[in-house]
Amino acid sequence: MFQLLSVVFGTLVIVTAIRRGRESGRQRLDPRARVGVVVQVVGIFLACIGPIHPDMRSTTPAAIIGAAIVVLFGVGAVWLFYASARALNKNWSIDARMRPDHELVRAGPYAHLRHPIYLGLLFYMLALAIAAGHYLQLIVAIPVYLWGTIIRTRVEDRLLSETFGASFDAYRRSTPALFPRLG
Repeated sequence: MFQLLSVVFGTLVIVTAIRRGRESGRQRLDPRARVGVVVQVVGIFLACIGPIHPDMRSTTPAAIIGAAIVVLFGVGAVWLFYASARALNKNWSIDARMRPDHELVRAGPYAHLRHPIYLGLLFYMLALAIAAGHYLQLIVAIPVYLWGTIIRTRVEDRLLSETFGASFDAYRRSTPALFPRLG
């Protein structure tokens, strides 16, 4: 099941990137965000390297719960990416950049989080590590991934603040960056 979710997730990322293609015209681009992407990828890589411990194949209660958690995180990752990319529409990009016609998106997952795609990637990393039995690797992988996410979100937030001013600043005050408020 996790392999199927991985294929769906990877396909969504690739198709979304291809649909956006290379953009022409004037846009403000901040290449420093790529450092954050690289650090995020290192975090995800750290969660998945090493021998696989397939304890999910048994029918023990722990394995069944683990499989359910993997499916929950995997489906959450796919849904968050799909819903976020759809809400962003033409604003979605791997690069941190502002188009001349950029809009401040506050619909869909962006009504609850400023950076829901990064939460989706965290969910994917957790599903990957749990499916592979790499629980201890998460001790290092999660902080590395979050460090990359902080780098990336600071650059994106700065670009959005420069572009939208008080409107974005109000959005930032009312909407958490990565983890939704409970209650």
